[in-house]
Amino acid sequence: MLITSQHDGVTLFQMGRSIGPLVPYRVHAFLVDDLLVDTGTIAARREFLDALRGRTVRTVVNTHHHEDHAGNNAALASLCAPVILAHPKALPWIADPSRMPLRAYQLAVWKRHDGSSAQSVGSTVETENHSFKVVFTPGHSFDHISLYEPDRKWLFTGDLFCGRKIKYFRRDEDYGILLESIEKLALLDIETIFCGLLGVVRDGKKMLAGKAAFMAKLRDDARELSAAGLSPRAIARRLMGREGAMYYLTGGHYAKVNAVRSVLAGGPVDPWPI
Repeated sequence: MLITSQHDGVTLFQMGRSIGPLVPYRVHAFLVDDLLVDTGTIAARREFLDALRGRTVRTVVNTHHHEDHAGNNAALASLCAPVILAHPKALPWIADPSRMPLRAYQLAVWKRHDGSSAQSVGSTVETENHSFKVVFTPGHSFDHISLYEPDRKWLFTGDLFCGRKIKYFRRDEDYGILLESIEKLALLDIETIFCGLLGVVRDGKKMLAGKAAFMAKLRDDARELSAAGLSPRAIARRLMGREGAMYYLTGGHYAKVNAVRSVLAGGPVDPWPI
């Protein structure tokens, strides 16, 4: 499945794997001038490549190495041979995705993708009409970056911002570092967020500040309840409600309790492999 749309000079490619009439999860890639931000999932490779034919892509920036953001790197290398850029920590994982164990739900929704050659991104990325500042924003992953265009007040956030409130949290996300990254971005002058999950998010600065405030309160409340003797599961249930379908479909990889456990542990539930 792939849907193409436009917003303020940016082309959005929303894609996902169709399972019968359902598309259980969607992700976006974005084209600005000849710069492609992320390459989406290999599950939509044919549709994505068809949509890119006749367009110029000279540079790709992967916001991080995950399979739904670097999934079509190798296919694009064959189509138009762009320069692929990413954080230095991402390069071994982009080159050899087999280093990253995929769970059953990830294989079902995204599929395993091929490796590709990438280079370290610098402090800026230039296109004909725009200059993007590269901001290191770990938390969702150890190698995550965001792109900020100050003249247009755009921010491309990959998976850093996926909504104002946390509904689920990955076992390999670091709550404290994620909050620091969001607080850092909330200081910037941002009108529009281009989000890997949601696409276009307006009132970007307000949304980031709101998420930072939500996360800080959740952190403080979790610590207080832990000191009172509640278990992580009891804390998650009190602060965010019972686990939903995502918990069971992902085998607990996405879960509310993971946010609480990360807060209390001071790091991800599953330590970063670096």
